Amino acid sequence: MTLEDVARWAGVSQSTASRVLNGSTRRVLPENESRVRAAAARLGYVVDLRAQATAGRPSNAVMVVVDSLRDPVAMQIAAGVHAQADLHCYAVSVTAARLDSERGADLVRMLRGQRPRVIFVVAPRGIAIARCVRRELALYRAHGGLPVVIGDDEAVAARGDADAAFARGEEVTAQTLAALG
Repeated sequence: MTLEDVARWAGVSQSTASRVLNGSTRRVLPENESRVRAAAARLGYVVDLRAQATAGRPSNAVMVVVDSLRDPVAMQIAAGVHAQADLHCYAVSVTAARLDSERGADLVRMLRGQRPRVIFVVAPRGIAIARCVRRELALYRAHGGLPVVIGDDEAVAARGDADAAFARGEEVTAQTLAALG
């Protein structure tokens, strides 16, 4: 199904359907919005996030990169990021790649292409972020993205302090999303 199909079924213009389904700030008559949403549901239409990214629209996606899914501190920080981002209606994806390698840079490059609002990189104590990964994060920032590196602090330094790690992820995310407005 395409946006054009939804618009035709709802009896509205394609631009009206787009405003409703793509989160435009421009107002649409409530009855038109209802018809568009009903048409999208009936036809099984879903917004093409790749097309939105290509159009340069900011997404509601937040990406979290950890060095290892087996690192309990990193995963608790990621859980804190998710909890806070979810409160603000962001979609959160967590992925892993060695942050001290070219593979980490490849992953950040791929994530940049998806145009998330924020890429959080979780780098607990002892994890070095390679220069090539930092370069990709700098390119992301240069093109309007917001990279945030979350390290652990003294409260999180002891492995197994899940509550402190979770709180660290929540705290940094709350500050970051407040800065986005």
